[in-house]
Amino acid sequence: MGVLEVGDEQSDEGIITALIERWRPETHIIHMRTGEFTITLQDIEVLCDIPIDSDPLVQAGVRQISKSRWRELMFELTGWLSEEGSIKGNSLLRIKALSKHVEILDDIDDDTDEIVVQQRVRLYLHWLFGGTIFPDNTGALLSLDFLLDIRDLDAMGRKAWGAAALSYLYNSLCHASMWNSREFHYYVVPFSLTVLFNWKNISII
Repeated sequence: MGVLEVGDEQSDEGIITALIERWRPETHIIHMRTGEFTITLQDIEVLCDIPIDSDPLVQAGVRQISKSRWRELMFELTGWLSEEGSIKGNSLLRIKALSKHVEILDDIDDDTDEIVVQQRVRLYLHWLFGGTIFPDNTGALLSLDFLLDIRDLDAMGRKAWGAAALSYLYNSLCHASMWNSREFHYYVVPFSLTVLFNWKNISII
């Protein structure tokens, strides 16, 4: 299984809630009546087929990028000049705006310019990373931060996306497990559910 198949997994809010309730932030372990387990880098590497021991993702300075500059970067890297209202805050792209744009794109063929092909690849990768591996807890927004990491398509294959994904998942589960948390992160867990249920073969009774 790869990360593409992970994105097709259907989430179950009941199961997600049960996992979150049994997650212990102190140890990053899920405690069940039949034992305990966690998600490891090996799980991510084997099931999702993304690198875990390459160069780290370093997003230095992304918080200083303005909304207008993000729109310029989107156009430069993906060929899409998003509308003014498509970005929330400074760096969160509305998925509806992206979906609307993708629906009107022409198909790629053998005559398509190489630059356009690369822009489409970045657009798809951004959607994949933001919607599947590093999703926003609302399920309606995509972080623009990862655009900088896919600027160079050759170099991105040497980055430790798996390690970043596991760190993001741990952080999300820790936040969601807090008793006063209003963020149950239902959109974060489809990625982890595949790892948990297909690799660990557990069942919640």
